[in-house]
Amino acid sequence: MGSMHFDIHVGKSYVNTPRPQVAEIIADINHRIHQPNYAKVGGGITVAIALMAVVLSYEWLGLLILICGGIGCGTLAYYRRRDRFTTLNYRCDHDIQLRFVTIQKACQMLAQSEKIWMEAACKPVTNKSQNAGASQVISLSKTPVKVICVSPPFIQTNIKVWAIDAGFLSLFFLPDYILLWRRQLYSAMSYSALKIGCDRQQINIAGDLPSDAKILGQTWQHLTADGKPQPGLRGNQKLFKVQYGLLRVMATIGINLRFYVSNVDQAEQFTQSFCSVQQWLSPRQPWEQRQTSPKSSGETDYGVSHNRPAHEILGVNPNASLDDIRAAYHRVARMNHPDKMIGLAPEFRQLAEQRMKVITAAYKTLSQRSRQESMQNGRS
Repeated sequence: MGSMHFDIHVGKSYVNTPRPQVAEIIADINHRIHQPNYAKVGGGITVAIALMAVVLSYEWLGLLILICGGIGCGTLAYYRRRDRFTTLNYRCDHDIQLRFVTIQKACQMLAQSEKIWMEAACKPVTNKSQNAGASQVISLSKTPVKVICVSPPFIQTNIKVWAIDAGFLSLFFLPDYILLWRRQLYSAMSYSALKIGCDRQQINIAGDLPSDAKILGQTWQHLTADGKPQPGLRGNQKLFKVQYGLLRVMATIGINLRFYVSNVDQAEQFTQSFCSVQQWLSPRQPWEQRQTSPKSSGETDYGVSHNRPAHEILGVNPNASLDDIRAAYHRVARMNHPDKMIGLAPEFRQLAEQRMKVITAAYKTLSQRSRQESMQNGRS
């Protein structure tokens, strides 16, 4: 199969424009990750044949089979490891680079918090006197959330990638979109599809506290009506009133995460920086009307314009034959079909449907023109 390499140019005209080609990249990465492991199959067959040779008293043959099979399986394992990786080589314009640096600094800022937990459960309190007067009981995950600079699994890239790792789900921030790693599969969404908010939340906690947490006071688990500890009650646990940053991360593709950040100031600064970038990237006109710069040779067109010539949409010569037009149509339609948008944000599918309408219209125009020219040539 060989390793795959993608050169991606992110310019101002492509900012926040979901692209059907993203689905091609994601599908290729997922396919490579889950390709069959022929090394294990070959190893099992090698061991079975070697055991049969030993049983038949051909020990030397069994040893030879094990050696040859081991070399072959090792070679297969090496090529499988190599082929499972995909290289993403980014080239960003200056303004895009500044935007991406802002996201990197925001993640680096959030990573300075000593502890980040994910909310595991939240239940209302029926008897507030037994829960330090709290209105709800919040359970935090035992495994802390990590904000780290790390390469995405099975992906090599020429940029530094920051990620929020919640254990079962990881968000990787790339210059043009956000990668989601969940259940050993990748999906993607645009930056505008992610909604981030932050609130200050007071929590009553017992035990050791992070050094950067804001302590507002003290209380007890069991209180009287006037807020004092219940007298004569053994095991009345002393609690700290702590202020954390409640970081809410939501998206339309089924993401609804609530993180508790020990450093509330870092959580607020992260949210402000991230949201300021999102506002700057917000589209101000319909996607079809965006002005795109001219393509260089071999560069993929990420936009759709109804005013473009039909032969440019399909990537053929103006005087292409009907067979060439059909082949180009099937190739372009296969790359941009809405069925390839599974696992991506809804706007990717909508844009793919719009693009398919333009591709189909271009195919009809060129095919009709080609038939008419063939009929005229036949008459002459």
